[in-house]
Amino acid sequence: MEGRVLVVDDHPLYRHALAELVASVVGAQHVETASSLEALALPSPAEEPPRLVLLDFRLPGKSGAEAVSLVRARYAAAPILVVSGTQDRREMAAAVRAGANGFISKTASMDELRVAVEAVLQGGALPVRLAGRPSTGDDDVLTALTPRQLEILSLLCEGHSNKEISLRLGVALVTVKTHLAAIFKVLGVVSRTQAVLVARRLGLG
Repeated sequence: MEGRVLVVDDHPLYRHALAELVASVVGAQHVETASSLEALALPSPAEEPPRLVLLDFRLPGKSGAEAVSLVRARYAAAPILVVSGTQDRREMAAAVRAGANGFISKTASMDELRVAVEAVLQGGALPVRLAGRPSTGDDDVLTALTPRQLEILSLLCEGHSNKEISLRLGVALVTVKTHLAAIFKVLGVVSRTQAVLVARRLGLG
């Protein structure tokens, strides 16, 4: 993989291990590491954006969705893969809504990390099943949802209309409707209310 990769994690041993793992798995030419967002130098106008950013979801100071938002603002075009020790679906949804392209557990294997990295780099849909725990029926449902569909479902749970969702995400109204139709099919429902009830049962709302 050409270009550089940024790894941001406050734990020195895990940060080093993750950097080595990414370099070996994806063949990155240059891996930069930082212990916090504050430790990252601000990019210059002529600087090439990183090929990939791996971001710990729980950083000191600024963490969670706020950290994802800041990285997204700093590197608008860079794919962001959140790595986290948590297995909370709400945090996963918050990360995706803040601009993350994918979310994977720190307990993931090398093969799972490789698949996640490749999916994010190729702009594909990273399955939202949380790696590192036994599969359940709920996981099977979640696997069929793309990050964008997860984002729309989360906004739906907050009570936003289709028009409001389209404005928030900067997509056409017809695109929102198309995603909702796909979401309804995956969840096995026929209405927004039913979709919200199922989403809350799955821990997304």
